[in-house]
Amino acid sequence: MGLFALFAAVCAVLAPLFGAAEIDWAKALDLSISPADNPDRQILLSLRLPRVALAMVAGGALALSGATMQALLRNPLASPFTLGVASGGTLGAALVIFFGITGAAWLVPGTVFGAFVMSLVTLVIVYRLAYRDGHLPTGILLLSGVSINFFFGAFVLLLQYLSDFEQNFQLVRWMMGSLNTVGYEPILWILATLVVASIPLMIRARAFNLLALGDSAAQTAGVDVGKLQMLGFVASGLLAGAAVSQVGPIGFVGLIVPHAVRMIVGPDYRLVLPGSMLAGAGFLVLCDILSRTLLAPIELPPGIITALLGAPFFLSLLRRKSREIVV
Repeated sequence: MGLFALFAAVCAVLAPLFGAAEIDWAKALDLSISPADNPDRQILLSLRLPRVALAMVAGGALALSGATMQALLRNPLASPFTLGVASGGTLGAALVIFFGITGAAWLVPGTVFGAFVMSLVTLVIVYRLAYRDGHLPTGILLLSGVSINFFFGAFVLLLQYLSDFEQNFQLVRWMMGSLNTVGYEPILWILATLVVASIPLMIRARAFNLLALGDSAAQTAGVDVGKLQMLGFVASGLLAGAAVSQVGPIGFVGLIVPHAVRMIVGPDYRLVLPGSMLAGAGFLVLCDILSRTLLAPIELPPGIITALLGAPFFLSLLRRKSREIVV
């Protein structure tokens, strides 16, 4: 845990050093100069530090969501987007952009509000499709999430086809993900969800270990499988929905990080869950650094970086786990 925390801290310290504008660090850290007369400090405090904080909370939320989904489905290839939350959030943002809804709702931008609401709607739909006699069968849950993913994805494509050039440009940029932010309000949205969802998950980490042995073995050991499945389902969906609504559907964070953490610390979810949250925070910050430096001064969307890193990792994982999946 100390190494994961150190990794996140090092990435957070390095990230503010990179950006399109050059900063005079002596001037930015000089407290004797008034903030109004210190543009270097304004860039640091209003743009770069909020961006780092947003990457950390979003990466932590996505990685924790992925670790929870992998525990719930007992499948290392599961990810936060298995539930269809990403496509639901994308559809919500697409509807806001297509109908030209402007302004803010509850102090958040329209795309953020629409994406989060549709993420919650997706959770309800998948739950209603998969719920059977007090349980959430993992097979039905997985198939329901994949079906909803394709169904909402088709609607997004339809809206793209009917949209004008400007609307298409906005939607494509949103779908690539973005960590651009001014101020700390977007961070609080994800941070609140992360705190509320992570505490019960950490408390029930030992029960997730027992769930890995199968539903019958977990019940024999005294685990209420139905309630545990509900906790994992809701917490994972809320974490993914909160992150997607703010930064867009940045993929592969919830797939790569939990599996990498599991290879380092083993299968014990008392270590995997907090380790994934810390490593996910550092990983997305690291991807953001790469997005700002690889083609500088051009800034790549972080979703492209995570996909370029995640796709080869996913294929190698799929090849190694193919026999288990067939069985």
